[in-house]
Amino acid sequence: MLAPVVGNANPLQSVQPMKAEVLKQRLERLESVLVQHGETDLALMIRPALEGSEQDLRAFLVSNELWGGAGSIADQAGMSQGQGDARREIEGALIRLGLEQIRQDVVNSRTDKWVDTFCQWRQGGF
Repeated sequence: MLAPVVGNANPLQSVQPMKAEVLKQRLERLESVLVQHGETDLALMIRPALEGSEQDLRAFLVSNELWGGAGSIADQAGMSQGQGDARREIEGALIRLGLEQIRQDVVNSRTDKWVDTFCQWRQGGF
């Protein structure tokens, strides 16, 4: 199981079904975009969270595999695509997922940083 890094006291507390569904939809979209752009290894990291329990979903959403540093999905996804449309589409999916996680307080210590960085890159035309 992934070791969560979070800002709330009980990161594995149950997510309400409707809220969990929104998070799951955002994560499914990220998985789909990754597959679409040839990032299948990164997409495969997501599948167990989507097929598992709500606790599995929550644990992945707050994991370093998703929002960590070097080697994380946030760091690596679309890098082989350069700064083109593929990378922007992947970043868009990460932004939407991250914003929903922030709204629900299901975050890793780096979620805010990544979302902010991706938004700044978009504003700057990168």
